[in-house]
Amino acid sequence: MPAQESNVLRDHAVSHITRLTAVDTVRARIAMAIELGLLAPGERLPADTDIAHALEVSSITARRAMASLADDGLVVRRRGKTGGTFVADNPPSAAVDVAEVYRSDKITVDRLIDERTLNETALVSAATFNATPDSLAVLQGFIDEAGRASNWADYHLADEKFHLALIEASGMPWAAVPHRAVLTELYKYFVPYPIEYLRGSNQEHQDMLDAIRAGDVQTAVGVCQAHIQVLHDTMYTGLKPPL
Repeated sequence: MPAQESNVLRDHAVSHITRLTAVDTVRARIAMAIELGLLAPGERLPADTDIAHALEVSSITARRAMASLADDGLVVRRRGKTGGTFVADNPPSAAVDVAEVYRSDKITVDRLIDERTLNETALVSAATFNATPDSLAVLQGFIDEAGRASNWADYHLADEKFHLALIEASGMPWAAVPHRAVLTELYKYFVPYPIEYLRGSNQEHQDMLDAIRAGDVQTAVGVCQAHIQVLHDTMYTGLKPPL
């Protein structure tokens, strides 16, 4: 392989976000969600600890990131009984330059979406034949947990549990390593979404599970494929700021 081609492939294999600090990964994702209109002006954000869990960083990191976003004018921090963190009424655009690092990783994001599609459709297909009543009950429990979520942070935690639980339902424990690896990498690009949108996504989980229960492999795989492939359009790399 020519040296130049080898370098190109190696560059694409390394995501740009690895160059960011943990604080900047939180700042970038919250800032992009605000800029894209996924978080509306005046909207109350989850507590710092919940943001930390959802974005898989420490509470200190989340707190520092939110304080920095307040300094940037994107969010407002209020104290008292009705206090909390809120999206600013008129947040400035392009206020967080590190968000561009996430946008520059579009090739990596698209690759991870396609890898996840390959892995997860195989798991769902196997689950239609191998799922036990107990594993189906676990999946239903995570769907119900996601349905009770009142914000994107709580939803994301339940969503991750559901997709990982497909491993047990498939009866293919050897698939755990590649599936977890792809999900872990893709979730690093997760940005907040309106809870109404996420509830629609959770209905797709239910449709998928209903098809698995019925042994309808074609429907189950079709729902799963559509559920993941739409990320090419709905993740931040496929969205544009509102006019």
